[in-house]
Amino acid sequence: MVTEILVSALMDGDKVVVPQVRLGRDVDYKAANGNPLTAAGYQKFNPPTLAELRRAFFDKNPDGSWISPEYRLSVRSTRGYGEWTSTFLKDGREAIERPDNVYFDGKRNLWIAEGGKVSRVDLPPSGWTLGYDKPTGFPSITSRKRKDAEKVFGDDTSYFLAYKNGLRAVLRNFALYDYGPFVVYAYYGPGDRYSAVGVRSPRRPEQEIENHWFSI
Repeated sequence: MVTEILVSALMDGDKVVVPQVRLGRDVDYKAANGNPLTAAGYQKFNPPTLAELRRAFFDKNPDGSWISPEYRLSVRSTRGYGEWTSTFLKDGREAIERPDNVYFDGKRNLWIAEGGKVSRVDLPPSGWTLGYDKPTGFPSITSRKRKDAEKVFGDDTSYFLAYKNGLRAVLRNFALYDYGPFVVYAYYGPGDRYSAVGVRSPRRPEQEIENHWFSI
């Protein structure tokens, strides 16, 4: 039985674009006091980044085979459910991966993400995804017409929806409606809860693992 799913590193020559990761086979749906955890609460489990999940779902080996068929099976067998990532979107302009601390600043009445890897992003409008930015996993081009995306991704055609204000937690979802298996939602706040979205454990090479702490 497969307990972990190996996702090989995405390389550009000698440069690591997306590091190797081992993903848990299943998504866990956790709760506290009978309520689903918030998006920020799930961060203590150090979820995979959006880039790691995009790599696992869409990329192929040189021979045309999927690099992570087990991950694709896991996603496609759980329609109506999703998984939080450790990627956040700040004001629609910055992707923040694996921040050191995510908390609510009551004085300024806003959520803050401190530390982590910060990358500039130029996001398209919400719509059907035609292409993805590989270093961040975010959609890079969209269309209002589903048929345009189907020409590129076929059955993997998926929707993208983002709110470009404040700090947004990013999730991957296989919506019950016909929005595709790799819907990228970046519109929930870190304090939001979603009972159908859980967390998938990652395990990275020892030299890439850092200590993380979160204030919820």
